[in-house]
Amino acid sequence: MAADERVVRAMEWTGLCRTVPAHEVLHAHAARPAEARAARITPEGMDALAWHHHRTNADRPCPAWTAKQTDPAWQEIALQPHEMLLRRYTHLLPDLTAAPAAAGTLWEALIEAHYDTAANRWRLQLDDTGLAGLAHAVHLEALAGQVTARNRLHRTCGLTHPHLTVTTTAAVPSAGPATVDAAAPE
Repeated sequence: MAADERVVRAMEWTGLCRTVPAHEVLHAHAARPAEARAARITPEGMDALAWHHHRTNADRPCPAWTAKQTDPAWQEIALQPHEMLLRRYTHLLPDLTAAPAAAGTLWEALIEAHYDTAANRWRLQLDDTGLAGLAHAVHLEALAGQVTARNRLHRTCGLTHPHLTVTTTAAVPSAGPATVDAAAPE
């Protein structure tokens, strides 16, 4: 079996194309082997091609994103593909009790985001509310053990999340036992 034939059979098996006898597609006098088959792409195959094209080619930013680029209230953030945890965070927003950002603000940023293939980054425009949501998302991810995104965003964008730090005061015999105070956010 030829490599092309294996590829076509795999595509047919996944529903991306279907094969038909070549005499149904080709001209009556076209030269072809008797057992030749022609592949026709299915609507699912067209969707898969469009999806692949969108994932692998740099998209031009939408007009709303471009307009925000000139507005000082919005900041461009470039996220690596594995740092796009805003999707998960936005889905969880109804269940989060300390979320600083509204779901609408983050959904808008995600919809308008575009992928820059040359830089391998998702580019988003976020306002202060969106930046607070991103900071909260990377903070939650850091609490789960993944600190890379939080550290990189702190280094490149100065993005930090206020969180409580625990400090202890020295035990003084007259003051009683040591106390634990919540310090001001970093």
